[in-house]
Amino acid sequence: MTYTFKLARRLAVLRDYSVLTALALVAACMGDATSPDAEPTSAGIPAAVLQVSPQTVTIETNQRIQFRGQGRSWRGDLIAMPVAWGATGGAISTDGMFSSSVAGTFKVVGRGRGWRHADTSTVVVVPPSTDVVRIAVTPDSASVDTGATRTFTATGYLADGSTTAIGVTWSATGGAIDAGGTYTAGDVGGSYRVIATNTAGTLADTTKVRVNAPAVLASVILKPASVSLIPGETKQFRAYGINSVGDSVAVTVAFTATGGTVSSGGLYTAGQTAGTFRVVANSSGLADTAAVTLAATAPTTTPTTTTGQGIPYGAFDSWDGSSLKPYTESLNLGPSSVTASTILDRIDAARANKVKLILAMTGGSHTNYLSTIDGVYQFDLSKWEARMNTFDTGTIRNAVAAAVADGTIIGNVVMDEPNVSGGGDGNTWGPVGTMTKARVDSLCGYVKAIFPTLPTGVTHAWQQFEPTKSYRVCDFLNTQYSSRFGDVTTWRDGALAMGKRDGHAIMFSLNVLNGGTQDRDGTWDCKDQGGRLGMRSPNCEMTAQQVLDYGLALGPTGCALTMWRYDTDFMSNSANRQSFKDIGAKLATLSGKACRRS
Repeated sequence: MTYTFKLARRLAVLRDYSVLTALALVAACMGDATSPDAEPTSAGIPAAVLQVSPQTVTIETNQRIQFRGQGRSWRGDLIAMPVAWGATGGAISTDGMFSSSVAGTFKVVGRGRGWRHADTSTVVVVPPSTDVVRIAVTPDSASVDTGATRTFTATGYLADGSTTAIGVTWSATGGAIDAGGTYTAGDVGGSYRVIATNTAGTLADTTKVRVNAPAVLASVILKPASVSLIPGETKQFRAYGINSVGDSVAVTVAFTATGGTVSSGGLYTAGQTAGTFRVVANSSGLADTAAVTLAATAPTTTPTTTTGQGIPYGAFDSWDGSSLKPYTESLNLGPSSVTASTILDRIDAARANKVKLILAMTGGSHTNYLSTIDGVYQFDLSKWEARMNTFDTGTIRNAVAAAVADGTIIGNVVMDEPNVSGGGDGNTWGPVGTMTKARVDSLCGYVKAIFPTLPTGVTHAWQQFEPTKSYRVCDFLNTQYSSRFGDVTTWRDGALAMGKRDGHAIMFSLNVLNGGTQDRDGTWDCKDQGGRLGMRSPNCEMTAQQVLDYGLALGPTGCALTMWRYDTDFMSNSANRQSFKDIGAKLATLSGKACRRS
């Protein structure tokens, strides 16, 4: 194979045919006429792609700019690579310094060893403008992660307000910037600057750049911090992390203990020797320790058990053990949802009556958290946070922590039905896409920062809101069943599979007032189904048999069972009451489950 044929073959594969003449001259001087066509593998430069920077740039005549070339391996690693430079206009030195005495649009080509290693940049050369009165950099501020890039542009403005292309010199802090305005953030987070200066050095503009350092685990928190037990007694410990920006995050820890044993999940079993011992949670070299005091004998009184002491369930238990009175005030997502002024009384009442609570501290009508933002009526995070902040007091934090520890509070719901969008019926969070699982996760994280031990979750039908995406922070999903969702077992198994996939617990709920078999014959007469009319067409209430069948299918498999919603007329039906009692009796025989991430 002749040198002439090999050179023609290499030039034929170049993506920019307009540079052939200039490149032929460059190639002839490279001294690589007899090198093999195949890429080197065992010796020399590994297979890589050459990248030239800047990729595009506007300069003025006689302005000198530096081009650079770097190789990137198939793994994405930067590697050293010799580069031969060529240009279709102007002049470029062997080290990549380019300038042009004439205006025009030119190509600069960098070429490494082997015909695959070539990349092209576009250079626009303009005459110097003598009547520019100011320079503006776009964007005027930016946020970028460490190691990431952002491109800035500079525009010249004339006295009459019109714009013109100009050449500038770029400089930056906190990272590096090429001649085309592409900024590469460094490894240290903080506030930095990007500056564009005209070639005469008389005008400049500065933009702020926020470099975001990745959050790293800063500390491990173990709860409870101390506990008193008797020999053989068990206690569940939980751990979470605090990252470098102060957020509470899930963390995998290794538990160790003295004076007893501790499982990988944090369940401590006291030994038989009295004394003071400890439980330690360790993750990535960070640890926290809880004190365990073992008494020689049991206390004089022990907690009593009640219906539902196994798997927690709501709206089925009773205040007095017989009447099935509602205790849904603290479960209610309507106007009477729990407030900072009532939460302490409700916790005390629930504890006294041996019932369990699912809080909705940011419950109530969706309109409580909506505002017109940028001309669109949508979810207002500041309103949601303001409501949540009303609970951030030392008294409430201590009360909630104590109620979580003794099993009175089993969770807090941060939002009801984030999937409800559009429609204009007032029950909306804004345009489709306003709410996402990632955004709900941020709400759960906000609550966890205030109440680290409180299981936190969200309410929606599991199959109706971003089913292919995952919660990473929320502890549980409260998902409600209606007959229109199809076979209860199939629907249940789908929810449990999602929970297993995403690492969160599943709390089931029954829509007893609208979740019966729908009446589709146009008469909206549910009596032929053995039930009553629902709250809106074509819905029917669940029958007593449906309540029993669905409750027994869902209750034993979730971390809790609730219903929507307690209704005096519905509960006055003796068959309905009996179904709830039967469900309660079954759940009371089962082991309790925490509504927490696994």
